[in-house]
Amino acid sequence: MVRFLIRRLLGGIFVVLVVTLAVFVLFGPVLRWNSNISPARLYAGKNPSPEQIERVSALLGLDKPYYVQYGYTLKRLVLGPSQEERERVCPGSTAAECDELLGRFGSSFAKQRSVDSLIWTHFPVTLSLTFVAAILWLLISIPIGIISAIRPRSIFDRVTIVFVLIGQSLPVYYFGLLALYFLAYRLGWFPLSGYEPLSNPGQWLYHLLLPGLVLALQFAAIYVRITRSQMLDTLSEDYVRTARAKGAGETRVIVRHAFRNAMLPIVTMFGLDLGLLLGGAILIEVTFGLQGLGWLAVQAAQRLDVPTTAGIVLFSAIIIVAANIVVDIVNATLDPRIRLE
Repeated sequence: MVRFLIRRLLGGIFVVLVVTLAVFVLFGPVLRWNSNISPARLYAGKNPSPEQIERVSALLGLDKPYYVQYGYTLKRLVLGPSQEERERVCPGSTAAECDELLGRFGSSFAKQRSVDSLIWTHFPVTLSLTFVAAILWLLISIPIGIISAIRPRSIFDRVTIVFVLIGQSLPVYYFGLLALYFLAYRLGWFPLSGYEPLSNPGQWLYHLLLPGLVLALQFAAIYVRITRSQMLDTLSEDYVRTARAKGAGETRVIVRHAFRNAMLPIVTMFGLDLGLLLGGAILIEVTFGLQGLGWLAVQAAQRLDVPTTAGIVLFSAIIIVAANIVVDIVNATLDPRIRLE
């Protein structure tokens, strides 16, 4: 198991390095060559003079060759801002003031704050939305998928197929707008927008329940289909017939034998989907006015805030890589044969 973990961790580190290079190239040389967008000019403000642009370029280290800039980016990401960078960018400031401006992901052009602080300010909203949605879609999809597999071609199964088709066909923002209009605006059952911190649990859940349910229904449709398909395949296996022949109860056969082996692809999908949502559920956050990472990414893109956009992309990639590693560990625990791969 230790060798398996080391292989997965080394693979994850390699993927993160590749992603950092891709993000640096796309938001650096490619953006400048194709769109003629200069980060120094954006940072200098409106209508800057050539002298101001040159000073800002030297201040941010953008006058260095690209390979030197990438080296600085990697070093800052791993070790944080260097003392030389702190003295260059925020001379005369206290350590706390400099930490507010500089961070591992760079400094926002629009907010004049570190991208780190922006991410950690908005990440709790995305984390809360993802948590509520994940709990809801698992509670909805797993029981429905199991019952549909136990009773194939029944009325329940056919109704479930219709639910799956509707859930996969409706865009999440369209369904979200319908839910807002009827359940929030017309009936007043839910707030129209906003977020409450977890320090007030009741209001926290009240504000997240509707967007979480809208997001969960789309994912639940996919998970019902996957759970039903995997359970149908597993229930036809020889070891399930053997368990029934030995007199095992139907509940034990379904839970201990069939569902445990059907869980592997479900766990894999769940981990990957969770990682993607933690990087920002853009459509839901914008539709419901939740100021999470997705909302922050949209705002940064509209303002051409290159460091913030690049920082969110890189942060999301790190979360997805971490989610993949966790999924591999869980799968290896459920099925020891995976450790030999």
